[in-house]
Amino acid sequence: MSEDIFSQFFNLFNNNESDVNWELSKQINKHLNKDISDDILQLSNEELNLEELFRFLELNIQNTSKFDNVQSNIRLLESSDYGEWFLDSIQHFDFSKFSIGDLPGGIPIGNVQSSIIGMQLGNLAGMVSKNMWGLSHFGIILPQSETLAINKNKFFGRIEQFDADTNELALALLTLEFITLNLGRYSSPFEKIIENLEKASKDLMEDLKDIDVNPMDMSNPQELMQNISGIEGFDTTNIIEEIIAPLSFYRGVIKSKAKDLNLIQDDTTYDLLMDLSFTIVENPLNEIEAGINELDAPTSVFFEFLINSKSEYSIDDILRDKNLIPTRSEIEDPISWAARTSLPPI
Repeated sequence: MSEDIFSQFFNLFNNNESDVNWELSKQINKHLNKDISDDILQLSNEELNLEELFRFLELNIQNTSKFDNVQSNIRLLESSDYGEWFLDSIQHFDFSKFSIGDLPGGIPIGNVQSSIIGMQLGNLAGMVSKNMWGLSHFGIILPQSETLAINKNKFFGRIEQFDADTNELALALLTLEFITLNLGRYSSPFEKIIENLEKASKDLMEDLKDIDVNPMDMSNPQELMQNISGIEGFDTTNIIEEIIAPLSFYRGVIKSKAKDLNLIQDDTTYDLLMDLSFTIVENPLNEIEAGINELDAPTSVFFEFLINSKSEYSIDDILRDKNLIPTRSEIEDPISWAARTSLPPI
């Protein structure tokens, strides 16, 4: 039975029906989530009614012209299902121009490219669903979907971290997730992720040199599973570790837009929920969380600069053009960003 499973998986690896081997990415997501406990945190209906809060959010969103794509339903998902929703929701992106070069030794990558990309996206989905409360956790502006999906266990866990009104915390977190999902209409933030994904994939090709395995000639699928990409210890965090500054900027965008809706009395609740220094569970993302958190205060100052300088570029203008997204040094010194983008410093 085990050999049959690995043979099926190996056949998936050689699939080239599209630019991305989506079936392989979903299998990797499931693999990375296989050890998740079934003990899901459950807040009682007396404490929290997410459906009711979602309808309140939906009604208020319909009364504003700030959002084009409004989610029509909400779903609470187990971690593996959330990862699969994530993968389904990013398939709108154009992967056709994404190239990771040849295999070690100059061997043409051929059919394997779609599977290498699928591997990395599976790693990304597994990282999000296994370790994060949702898209707003890191400001991952990627998916488009009519469904506001909630990563059930991590979502409730985040709410229970704080001694505050449960419904207000939940509404604030729903709002942050809604805005992050809505911003998926912009391709530039996704392109930043893909650029880093390309580097991670090229690094994977370098790792194959050390493994001394040619996947084109592989006859033992189990050995392939044990040695490559996220299956046994592959560092999934390298997908985003080089884009800490853009992620910090995206999170600043999300918080700013959430506060503009005026849905809760105390808008510092958004700051509380997004403060990564309150992450108390050890996970592979702690180092990245610390890096993003270091930029939280400078990012707030950057947004103040945009307002005070009366920038000709709106937040949405910046999201439309990846060249306008600030680097780390520009977040820490907004005037340098203004100079680079031809804005007069204040």
